[in-house]
Amino acid sequence: MIRESKRPMRRLKGKNKMAMTLSTRLLAAGVLSFCVAAPVFAGVSALHSGKYEALMLAVTPEHQVEGFYAEERGEGTTFSCAFYLQGKVEAGKPSAVSTWSDEVYPGSVEASADGVTLTVEKGQQHPGCMNVLMPDIATGLDLTQTASKKWIGLVTVLADKALLQKTPQASAGKRPYIVKNDVVGVLAYKNGWAQVEFINDQDRSFTGWISQDQYAKLAAPHN
Repeated sequence: MIRESKRPMRRLKGKNKMAMTLSTRLLAAGVLSFCVAAPVFAGVSALHSGKYEALMLAVTPEHQVEGFYAEERGEGTTFSCAFYLQGKVEAGKPSAVSTWSDEVYPGSVEASADGVTLTVEKGQQHPGCMNVLMPDIATGLDLTQTASKKWIGLVTVLADKALLQKTPQASAGKRPYIVKNDVVGVLAYKNGWAQVEFINDQDRSFTGWISQDQYAKLAAPHN
């Protein structure tokens, strides 16, 4: 049989009561501090592959970041700005990158709440970019993510015409194709072939395999 204890409860008095009150306050303060701090840590974001307005961005399995910025402005007479970027992903801080077209200029890219911030102090000096890029590129150009992708890298098309085959080693004559200097996202590599995704001006996506003699991986030139 379980008996109920009839021993009276001891009331806290004096210092004991004060100590209990202080402990309770400290515990409450600790809980409050954790609640305030938790969203801060939860809000720390990382770079992810995807389309960020005019920027294609890929994070590789080797923790490299690769990008291609391409934008046009104007009607009738159009101005175009295009350059590549590449660097090492650095957790918790902006990733330093090299950007290049004709010349190489240093910059950085970092994740933001709804996209990325791209900074290239001399970005407008890339060919054609003075008439296209906003001056904000020198201090931080905010770009909103427009599409999430699973790219593991970017490559440039070398062939005049590269058919997007359904499988590696295939040689079908009638397939969608990409052309020289197109930049495409890589979804996978297999036996030298690359499964790539091309996005056209209407944001339509086309995927397929191209052989290793039809593409080149991005490589920042040395100054």
